[in-house]
Amino acid sequence: MRHGERVHIVGSAAVAPLALGSLVLLGDGLGTLLSFPGQVVGYMVAMGVLVGIGVSPWVLRGEGHPAVRRLLCLLPGLSLLVMAALPAVPVFATLAMVIGLCVPTLLAMTRGGAGRGMGYAGVAGAAGAVAVAAVWQDQPRLGLAVAGVFAVFTGAFSGPVPDSRRAFREVRWTLPAYAAVGWALGAVILPAARLLLFRFELFGADRMYHLLAAVAGGCLLAFLLGRLTDEVPSLLIAAAGGLLLVATAPWAAGIAVGAAVVFGAAMAALARLDRLAAGRGAALSETAALLGALGAYGAEPLLRMFAGSGSVLALSTVPMALLILWSVHLTPVAEAGGPPLVAWRLSDPDRDVDRLDLRAEAGEKLAFYGPGSQSLLRLLSGETRADGGRLLSRGVDLTRTTRARRAELKVSHPAPAAAEGDRRTVAERLADLAVSEPWRVRSVLEVFPALAERRGEPAADLDGTGALLLGLAEALLLRPRIVLVDARDCDPQLVPVLDGLARGGAVVVLAEPPVPLAVALDARTLLLRRGRPAEELTHPTEEELTASLDRGRS
Repeated sequence: MRHGERVHIVGSAAVAPLALGSLVLLGDGLGTLLSFPGQVVGYMVAMGVLVGIGVSPWVLRGEGHPAVRRLLCLLPGLSLLVMAALPAVPVFATLAMVIGLCVPTLLAMTRGGAGRGMGYAGVAGAAGAVAVAAVWQDQPRLGLAVAGVFAVFTGAFSGPVPDSRRAFREVRWTLPAYAAVGWALGAVILPAARLLLFRFELFGADRMYHLLAAVAGGCLLAFLLGRLTDEVPSLLIAAAGGLLLVATAPWAAGIAVGAAVVFGAAMAALARLDRLAAGRGAALSETAALLGALGAYGAEPLLRMFAGSGSVLALSTVPMALLILWSVHLTPVAEAGGPPLVAWRLSDPDRDVDRLDLRAEAGEKLAFYGPGSQSLLRLLSGETRADGGRLLSRGVDLTRTTRARRAELKVSHPAPAAAEGDRRTVAERLADLAVSEPWRVRSVLEVFPALAERRGEPAADLDGTGALLLGLAEALLLRPRIVLVDARDCDPQLVPVLDGLARGGAVVVLAEPPVPLAVALDARTLLLRRGRPAEELTHPTEEELTASLDRGRS
């Protein structure tokens, strides 16, 4: 992903939490200004969010309607500015719903986009909303205007659209967990602010400073938790524990600590879910999260008719626990994590590969021989669509993912490089893969002197050997999970390069490599017959491998 694309996604990621948070947190002051209960502000936004959930898949569909997407990125900020300038009930009610309508699309546009940068931008937007509410608690119109200026600025950087297909079959097991994340975030902010007010008599800016500390602490905690564990259920259980801490804290700082735990654990779980979903089903994941948040937001005032805020917050852990159990029940063992390459009964349309079962750990080297070896490379790269079975990588089902999408996610990379019609030179093509680290291009070209001599040639004009070297050079820059090598003309002198890719954690899959190359790599060797492994050799000598190939061809 280029730097410009990353900036655009990061910009759009901050808009929704900034605009939505500012509007809701300033709700009491705005309600007083317009003579209606402050919570009505939240109901107006919630109605817009419900409408936006239905609109979001249409807006995100394909590559059409770019003007609509850009307008949706700018509308929240513009709406806040108009609301600040014209504080009339009809204007306010309409534009509050408009902001809510934009939120689902903005959230979906960031799913699996820029990784940690997107998460940091979302946290910055939420912190900005709390800061605006703290500073301008008594001047809500001015607060809206300030938030509107920043939202317009960040909304100007509208990002590209992820794969938002309704891939229910592929991401269904993540949806309860997304809903639990939304529930945790929707259940904590306003109840925490209410407890700070009624339990400890903290008013105005004092409450918001506690919430700002919670958001900042939650950001740090999310960073730490994301490195301590990648188990989504564990992170969600920690978020539920944070809700209980907020409900029972005997001091004001304890409420801020509990809110920080909820915020940090929920953000860490969200980041992990986004990595597992890999951008697929963006509209579905943001819908599940928003419905969870709206459910918690709507349940809280209803339950407060029968119990206090602390008791309601403690009770809110029950639905969250049910969502966690549902998520654990739906998560298949194979999709809870797993190696970078798992094939289960994988078949191509011509049955050159027929119900193949394969599992490879990071760093493994596999050499395939037989009529189906080239077809297997095409299946693993996404060039050929599977006719049956499943292909998993790190818990994500890639069976129906396109070749371009797998390359974008750095799952698999083919060598020789596919360069048909690409008029960029070799140097330009490599430079585009290392925008933030241009020095790496020079280092990679030093590994391939023959390729360095042709750095000024168009990539499309390279012969087979040149395209192979270019593909391997790109793999060194990209560091994909799976490197796919058509090794029929592969020079055994490339053993150190292939071995280095494996040591870096990649699964190296070679089709029809020369026998000396396969032996020097100490590759696990599989001979395919009728689309399935007929023989498997580990640590073969050249004589053993040659004899096995002769038997297979006879």
